[in-house]
Amino acid sequence: MTYGPRIHGGFKYQQLRKVGISHEKALQMAASVKVSSYDEGHTIYLKGSRPDAWKFIISGLVAESVESTQGTLMPISIYGEGAWFGEQSIINGNPIYADFVCIAATEVMSIMTESVHDLMAEQPAFVMYLSRLMAWRSQQTSEMLTLIKFGSPCLRVVMGLSHFAEELTYQPNTDYAPDAILRVSDSVEIPVKQKLLADLCGVSRTIFSEYVQKLSIEGWLRISYGKLEILSPGNWLNFSSKQRARKFNNLSPTFQDLLDELAGEEEITPST
Repeated sequence: MTYGPRIHGGFKYQQLRKVGISHEKALQMAASVKVSSYDEGHTIYLKGSRPDAWKFIISGLVAESVESTQGTLMPISIYGEGAWFGEQSIINGNPIYADFVCIAATEVMSIMTESVHDLMAEQPAFVMYLSRLMAWRSQQTSEMLTLIKFGSPCLRVVMGLSHFAEELTYQPNTDYAPDAILRVSDSVEIPVKQKLLADLCGVSRTIFSEYVQKLSIEGWLRISYGKLEILSPGNWLNFSSKQRARKFNNLSPTFQDLLDELAGEEEITPST
């Protein structure tokens, strides 16, 4: 493990302010916040351990995963640049229920667990940030569990990709605004191998590749080695929003139904 000298106090201060920490407190904390670098394959937190810090990904990728009986990685979530992780165990005091493994060279910034507890007692805006982050992640987990249990393969893939777009663009301290994403960028990059993405969506690598190729042909994705790019991210985020707002969901739509809704042409109606 090495420390990243290029990360200056101004950067740390900015990230602390973004999570609701006051100006004075952020200035005070910035000098003591540590930055660490890890190689691909390094396990930051082991299942059953207790986190020593709440961590922010400056660059790289971290998979929240469990190990199968065959020793293979079974991902639950993937966190990219700009994401925080480890807050649940820090708040509830329980051991971590999964490994957090770097799936690329990763650089992180850490707020020690004791500091998090102090901030929760002193900084109401920080508590609001944590609450919104945890509520949003809980909702995403519930949605994916429902899809994996009841949804068709094509719905799992499309909804799963929309979740990745959300994970890489979501900011708990701002209102959810898909149109704002469009103004910021024409695409969202998912620098993760398709096998990991397929596992997260609960489908085989073959099925995932089939629908990804179709989405690429239709202009919704760009495929390159080791990554996917989600094009027109505002449409993808609106797609997720529509699914949540609908009282009755069709868990077995056709692929054309999903394309139409991505384009905003029509909504998916429940099967009868």
